[in-house]
Amino acid sequence: MNEQAMDPRTWIGRRAQHEDTITAVPVTALRATLDYPVAPQPTGTPLPPLWHWLYFLPMHRQSEIGADGHAKRGGFLPPVPLPRRMWAGGQFEFRAPLRVGDRVVRTSIIDDVSTKEGRTGKLVFVKVRHEVCVEGLLEPPLSR
Repeated sequence: MNEQAMDPRTWIGRRAQHEDTITAVPVTALRATLDYPVAPQPTGTPLPPLWHWLYFLPMHRQSEIGADGHAKRGGFLPPVPLPRRMWAGGQFEFRAPLRVGDRVVRTSIIDDVSTKEGRTGKLVFVKVRHEVCVEGLLEPPLSR
């Protein structure tokens, strides 16, 4: 489909799932970066809020990267034909900590797509909800 003719609102409801395991090495590495003592992180160690960002890292081949350094358009997110992409903000709700050793699943859902006019021209906002669940639990410990 021609990107110019595509209505990005048709992508509302699109879902993607990714799995990961909360391993100790990224936690230890971030602790060192933040100048905390480097110590073993045994199974069951809770992650501080927001450290879930150490996981679910995108893995794209070089041929799948666009000129802006992000994955090429039209994968999970709508292929909006604008020159720049940015993260505009987020809300978080932590219901329980993730722990080293947890097998986790992140479900991403496009909740809304809206077009606006800004000082520099057209803007498209894509609202994505991510729910991170420990495998086998019904209630997600993290939702954003």
